[in-house]
Amino acid sequence: MPAVSVLMPAYNAARYLAKTLDSLFVQTFADWELIVVDDGSTDATPDILRSYADSNVRVIRQANGGEARARNTALDHATGEFIAFLDSDDLYTPNALQEMVAFMRAHPEFDAAFADGYFCDENDRPLMRLSEHRPGIYTGRILEQVVLSGSVITVPVCTIVRRAIIERHHLRFDPQFVIGPDWDFWIRVARVANFGYIDAITCLYRVHQTNITRTSGRQRRVDDLVRGRLKVMNADWFVDLSAATRRQFFFDLLLELLKDAPDQQAHILDSAPFQTLPPSDRAALWRQVGVDRLRQAATYDFAVRCLARAQQLDPADRKGRLVMTAMRLGGRPAALTLIRAWQLARHAIDRIRRVSRGGPKSVPSALRPLGS
Repeated sequence: MPAVSVLMPAYNAARYLAKTLDSLFVQTFADWELIVVDDGSTDATPDILRSYADSNVRVIRQANGGEARARNTALDHATGEFIAFLDSDDLYTPNALQEMVAFMRAHPEFDAAFADGYFCDENDRPLMRLSEHRPGIYTGRILEQVVLSGSVITVPVCTIVRRAIIERHHLRFDPQFVIGPDWDFWIRVARVANFGYIDAITCLYRVHQTNITRTSGRQRRVDDLVRGRLKVMNADWFVDLSAATRRQFFFDLLLELLKDAPDQQAHILDSAPFQTLPPSDRAALWRQVGVDRLRQAATYDFAVRCLARAQQLDPADRKGRLVMTAMRLGGRPAALTLIRAWQLARHAIDRIRRVSRGGPKSVPSALRPLGS
C-alpha cells in the first residue's frame, strides 16, 4: 500500500498536463501512487498520459461526467494511507508530499490538513499566496468557518486527508455541482474531521482562461452556489451551528447571493431554518433585506413588508424605526437619503478598521471569473 494516493481528474488537459505530471515525478517523497481519471478527453490528454506510463500511475478512462464524478472514481480506486489532490493544471513544489506526509504522521490528532501555496498565472508566475486570501488560519473543528467560506481551505491541491476517515464516513463529491463541489466536500469532511495547518509552500494553483470557475456563466455560478447554500441550510445539523454562524450564513445568502432574487429572499425569510435564529437576528436580517429592496422601486411593497416584519420582531430596533419614520414623513426618497448617509458613515468606519487590523487581500482581477 502506498503512503499517498494522488488523485487527478483530467478533461482536455493537454496544455498543462505534462508540467503537472513532472511536478509529481520530481517529488522528494517517492512512496505515492497517481490515479488519473480521464473524463472523456478529446484532445491529446490520453497520449500524454501514455508517455508517462509507470508502475505508480493508474489511468482510468470514463465518459465525460464532470469533475465531481471523476474525483469520486479516483477515490473509489485509491489505496494509500493518505489522499492528496493534484488537478491536471496545478503544480506541486518538490517538497509537497514530504511536507504533508511528515506533518500528518507527526500529528495523529489531525484527520486532514491544508498548506500554503501560490495562485499563479498561465506562465507559472505567482500572483498571491493562498494564505493572503484566506479569512484566517483555523485548525481543529472548523466546520463553522468552512460553512461560511470556501476560502478557508481554498483549493484541493494544498490538502491531504487520511483515507480511513474518508472511507469510514463514505465522503464523496456531489455530482450535482459544477461550481462548488470542493466546498461542499470540505464541509462534509469538516463535520467529522480535525484539521491541521501545514506552514509550508506546497503548491501552485494555476489561474487561466479555461478554469471552470472563470468560464461558467454568472447565473450558473450563482445557481450552483445557492444550491450549495440551500443544501447546508436544510441539513439536519444546521441548527447545531452557533447563532452567530447562522446569522452570517443568512446574511451572505440573502444579501449577496440572492440580492437580485426577491422571490427567493422571501422564501428564505419564511423558511423553518431561518426561524431558528433569535428574534433580534431575524429582525436585523428582515430590516437589511428591506433596506436593500427599497432601492428598487419595483420591489417597494416587499421592502415595506420586510421593514414592518423587522419592527414586529424587534420594536426596539432603532435603525428600523428610523427608516419607517423617514418613509412616513417623506416616502421612499427620504428613506433612501437616510440609508445613503448610513452607508457613507459605515464605509468610512470599515476603511479605518481594515487599515488598522489588516485582513485578507482582495482577489486580483486575474483570479476573478470572466465578466465579473
